[in-house]
Amino acid sequence: MLSEEKEVLGYIKEAFKLREQELYKPAIEMLYKALSMDNDNIEVLFQLGELYSLMHNHTRALGYLDQVLIQNPDHKDTLKLIQKIYLKEEKYEESLNYAERVFDQEKNSNNLKNIVKLLGKLCLLDKMLSYKDSEFCNSDVAFEIAEALYKNGKITEAKTLIEKYSEEDDAKVLLGKIYFDENNLPEARKIFSEFPKTTENPEIQNYQGLFALEDMNFVEAIKCFSKATSLNKNNPIYFYNLGNAYFFNGWMEEAQKAYAKAIYLAPDNMDYRYALAYLYFEIKSFDKCKKEIDAILSSNDSHSQARVVRALLLNRENEFMQAKAILEKNIAGGFDDDFTLTSLGKTYNLLDMFEKAEKILTQVLERNPQNLNCISDLADVYIKEKLFDKALDLAKKTIDLNPNYIYGYVLGARIAYLKEDFAKTKEYAQEALSLDMNCSEGYYYLALVRFNETDYDEAIECMKRAITYDVSNPVYYAEMSKIYKAKDDIKTALEYISEAESIDNSTEYKIIYKELAALNRKQ
Repeated sequence: MLSEEKEVLGYIKEAFKLREQELYKPAIEMLYKALSMDNDNIEVLFQLGELYSLMHNHTRALGYLDQVLIQNPDHKDTLKLIQKIYLKEEKYEESLNYAERVFDQEKNSNNLKNIVKLLGKLCLLDKMLSYKDSEFCNSDVAFEIAEALYKNGKITEAKTLIEKYSEEDDAKVLLGKIYFDENNLPEARKIFSEFPKTTENPEIQNYQGLFALEDMNFVEAIKCFSKATSLNKNNPIYFYNLGNAYFFNGWMEEAQKAYAKAIYLAPDNMDYRYALAYLYFEIKSFDKCKKEIDAILSSNDSHSQARVVRALLLNRENEFMQAKAILEKNIAGGFDDDFTLTSLGKTYNLLDMFEKAEKILTQVLERNPQNLNCISDLADVYIKEKLFDKALDLAKKTIDLNPNYIYGYVLGARIAYLKEDFAKTKEYAQEALSLDMNCSEGYYYLALVRFNETDYDEAIECMKRAITYDVSNPVYYAEMSKIYKAKDDIKTALEYISEAESIDNSTEYKIIYKELAALNRKQ
């Protein structure tokens, strides 16, 4: 009998050695041998449960652990392990049951913390709060209660509780999040700025990134969000914020990848899909944009921003009345944000409803006088009304507000060209290019100036660059066609107008194509 017990003990010891080497299956085989000799051995049954748990085979693990509890219902380590298994399986009620049994046996702060955490997940807030004054409620337990209150929308209660422990890092982070949600940005900024930029906490990196975004320090924001995503690869909000930072910095390819990752992690989040859709709109991938917008609106037809982008897509198809109806419906539904209003102003402008366009854009500027896009849109209205001096004043205003606003210079070049002030056109175009050497509009207006100076070769070189940086703009091809026609190179002129027509099947381009085709046949 003693030799048999010795043999069982030998198998158990061997199993421990194998387990330390993470050789779980051989360890289980050793335990099976021990169990065949002593099938009621609690230590063997528990070790089998623990090994199967490590191998993520929870069903087998629970089978052995239940056998332990049949013999000893108060086996503490078994109760703790079962509680952890159910927590991993997100079976919170079952996990709570075992957590409470552990606490009944061993009343301490750590075991109370497990109970509080589970009560928070189950939204049993009243029961959770009953532990707030327990003698075992230390700072860790209080933090769990505060975090559960925060996640369940009880912001004030969470704040009151956590302020008592605000010297500890976890409490600081939660308090910073609360201040941020309350729009008390100075206090939130103060808290998160106290942490070093090298911190390994992804939440802190995320909030530091948000403040860098607010400061328009996009490169710093990218660094913070990139660090957050490297520390936590499964949080979609970090990838979404990273996408925004890339987007605002003009790194569209990187932004697209970050948004796609956020969507992969949270496919039901329509705001992530909207961000990708808007990116596609900005880079003129209109088919991809439409696909994303259709997907969003098929899931949620009241997504206000997606409806605005649908209207903008309709404007591109010259379906101005449909776009107008969508935007007016948005406003009637209470969505009178700047994006909706400025988009409606653009649509009114396209419909030559200048008075309405001016009124609605002025309304936006009354509440946000530094809205550069809106100022530019109002300038577009004045351009169509041929009120060039008023339009130019607005272009200058955008530049005064932000000397790095490229479109302000592009707008200035456009208006100066329409006023036939070619020296000013050139000046504005060169300013735009000094800010961004890839600015297609800058090269476009330089090409127009050179063309009017009959410097056709230089005009061609400038227009080639414009096309290089915006290959899908039919206007550039049409203007290039005009330059080659002026040089009597009808064949090349025909090739460029053909390209313009393939992009935009407009009547104007068709007529030009027919004229050039006729001239080409005569040569």
